[in-house]
Amino acid sequence: MAVLRKPKLLDLLLRSIRLCGWDVLLLSGREDHPFHLSVFKGDSRRQLRIYIWNLTHGGYPRDPNEFRIQITGVGALELDAEMQTLLLGWSSDKAVFAGFDAVKHLHPGISPSIQIKRPALEKALTDGFSTQPRFNDEIAVAFRPDFFMSYVLGAERLHQTKRAPEESKVLEKAIVSEVEEGDFKDLPAGERREVIQTITRKIRDARFRANVLRAYDHRCCMCGLQLDLLDAAHIIPVEHSRGTDETKNGLSLCALHHRAFDHALVTVQTDYSVRCSEKSFGELRKIGWDGGEKEFRTMLRDQILLPPKRELYPAPDYLKFGQEIRSWAI
Repeated sequence: MAVLRKPKLLDLLLRSIRLCGWDVLLLSGREDHPFHLSVFKGDSRRQLRIYIWNLTHGGYPRDPNEFRIQITGVGALELDAEMQTLLLGWSSDKAVFAGFDAVKHLHPGISPSIQIKRPALEKALTDGFSTQPRFNDEIAVAFRPDFFMSYVLGAERLHQTKRAPEESKVLEKAIVSEVEEGDFKDLPAGERREVIQTITRKIRDARFRANVLRAYDHRCCMCGLQLDLLDAAHIIPVEHSRGTDETKNGLSLCALHHRAFDHALVTVQTDYSVRCSEKSFGELRKIGWDGGEKEFRTMLRDQILLPPKRELYPAPDYLKFGQEIRSWAI
C-alpha cells in the first residue's frame, strides 16, 4: 500500500476539489500542515483547514478489516468560525477518503489512532459514498474523490448523527440518490429545515456532476475534450417539473458546448447525432455575430460519445423534450 507524503496528499486534495467543479486556492505553504484552502464556485465560498494522513492497517493482532489514521506531528486540532476543519484519511489501496468528526478528536494525544472498516471503504469505491457508525457515537464517512465537495457541504451534520439523526439521514440519501419533498417531513420547520434543503440542493448538483462526468470518462461528448473544463448539463433542466438528476438526463459538455447547447445553437438528436441549428446561425450571420462559426462546426463530432453502459445513454424522450423547451429549430 502506497504511503503518500504531505505534498502528494495536498496535490490529491487540489485535484479532488477541481474534479468536483470547484476552484481552489492554496492559502498555506505546500509543506504546512494542516493545509489551508479557499474553495469557491459561483457565489459559494468556503475556507478549509484540512488535516490528512494515510490510512494504514494497524498490523497484527488487529482486525484485518480495520484501517486507521495516526494523528501525529500536530498538537490540539484547531477549530474556529472562520474555517471549516476537516479530519481526513486517504486510502491509496481503495482510492477513497475517510472523514472523521474533528470535534471528537480535538486532543489526539489521548487517542491518536482513528479507525474505519474495510467494507465502508469498498462501498465508497463502488457507490461514491458510505457511512460507518463508530463506538463514540461518531459517524465515519468514506467517499470517492469525485464526491469530495459533497462531503464538505454535508460534513458537519453528517457527523452529528447523535444530535440530529433525521438531518444526517436526509443528507446521506442526498449524496447517493434523489431526495424528495417527503424526505423533509421529519425535520423541524424553520431555519434548520431551510439549511438542510439548501445543502441537499448543492449535494444534488455535485452528485449529478460526478455521475455524469464519470459516465462519459470526463470527456465532452460533442468534441472529446477533457482538460478539466467540463460541465454536467441537464437535458431537461432540473427546474422543470419533468427535470431529474438521473444520469440519462445529463450530458458531459465542455464549457463552450454547454453554452451552445443551452442557447439552442447545437443539439443531440434522438439517434445521438449532433446537429447545428441553421436557423440560429443564419440569424447570427444577419447581425454579423457569426465569427468562429467554421471553427465551431469543425470541433463537433458527427455523433456524441456515449457511456459504456447502455442504461446511462441519454434518454431519447428527454432529448426530444429538451429540444422543445429550448425552442430548437433546424
